[in-house]
Amino acid sequence: MTPPDSPQLLSAIMGALCQQKAEGTLHLEQNDGTRRIHLAGGKVIYLQSDVAGEQFGNYLLRQGILDFSSLNELLANDEGFRLGEKVIQWGLMSTVERDLHLSALQEQVMIHALEHQIVQMEWKPGEVHRQLSDDLRFEVNHRQFVWSTFIQAHNVQELCDLFYQQKEWRWSAQGNLLDDMSDLPLTPQLAYSLSFLGQEPMGFETFLSLSNLPEEEAARLFSTLWALGVLTLTQGTLPGPMGSVATPAPKPKPLVLEAPTPLLPIPPPSQPLPPTPSALPPLDFLPKIELDTEQPGNAFPEFGAIPAMAEATPARSEDNPSIRARKFFLRAKNLLIQDRTVEAIRLLEQSVQMDPDSDQAYEPWLLLGKHRLTNPAWSTRAIEALQSASRLKPKAAEPWALMGEVYHRKEFRANAKACFKKAMELDPSLPIPDDIDLHDEAPEPVEGRGLFSRFRSILGGKD
Repeated sequence: MTPPDSPQLLSAIMGALCQQKAEGTLHLEQNDGTRRIHLAGGKVIYLQSDVAGEQFGNYLLRQGILDFSSLNELLANDEGFRLGEKVIQWGLMSTVERDLHLSALQEQVMIHALEHQIVQMEWKPGEVHRQLSDDLRFEVNHRQFVWSTFIQAHNVQELCDLFYQQKEWRWSAQGNLLDDMSDLPLTPQLAYSLSFLGQEPMGFETFLSLSNLPEEEAARLFSTLWALGVLTLTQGTLPGPMGSVATPAPKPKPLVLEAPTPLLPIPPPSQPLPPTPSALPPLDFLPKIELDTEQPGNAFPEFGAIPAMAEATPARSEDNPSIRARKFFLRAKNLLIQDRTVEAIRLLEQSVQMDPDSDQAYEPWLLLGKHRLTNPAWSTRAIEALQSASRLKPKAAEPWALMGEVYHRKEFRANAKACFKKAMELDPSLPIPDDIDLHDEAPEPVEGRGLFSRFRSILGGKD
């Protein structure tokens, strides 16, 4: 047996084995004991456990069906039959009652297997009915069994992290998923979530955003559908002890590009341009925008003050900061859909605090800037967020256009023009306000300037 490689989690392994229609036995040495899961055609047919308390005799003791002396008598009678057959032969229960109890025990074994860490794992291929004794008359109903056990599993935080890490994984559903699930108990919310899954490959984060399910519930549902065989991993690499099988992504269709429309040359300005965006004045140059340390006043009073970042719930130290940051970002997007802007901004602030400089931090910074600028009291902080986004993606035009909007609203025309000019250089299709003329570079009136500036103007110097 060999230790499982990351990211081998049992729930994901069961999905891969079902997809590969695996035939054999999965031996699991876990931190509480050893379990064996027998599969035929990728479906679970029986489980065995050496864990204390998961044998059938111990189960019957806990249920009060047998007392200790009766159990010892059954086990001492060496007739070559399993305990499940002896209780029927001795008239202690009917076959139907025995199967109900065995089914309940098997579910407990599976739930415990999903919740305990795998220390070592081994896959033994072969026809499982030959591996099991001939007197076994009980088999698991795979669909009902997977649904009831996977949905009950509690420790799914590692599964969420796995789905976030495996960004290339995409699943597809064949046929009508709701019809395929009609024999299972679906709540209206789960049925609505399933409506987003179809033949078009979809990743976990996309499903999470569309379904609006809590992340743990979404991860649990995804792993359940995979293990049921109604979802198929169509992009990415399959996990599992049978050996990782790469599933190639579909080849993209070739793009047909139209000839670009030639841009008309822009005549050079007759007057010197204002400072370029890279040389924009520092934020303290804008005394009118420095409002974040004050109360918002009558600017969106219903929003209230944004909670301080120090009051945010700290992330667990053992979690990957980039993963946790991504989760906060996705939760914030869901809150924005529900018009819960203040809560969304708090989560976006947590996201950029945990992961401020990676490539995936661009979207949280940009979204934070967008929604900060909706309140005039947050203008300075909006500029800070948008500047951070522009540093992460220097060729992105949107942060510059949004900074131009902030300066334009505050009537800092030189800064607004510089930002809009930079945005237009990066993306000429972006709209700009009608009263902003990038070609109108006439000098500002002399009135209102200082004595030194007026003196330099008389001499023909530059301001």
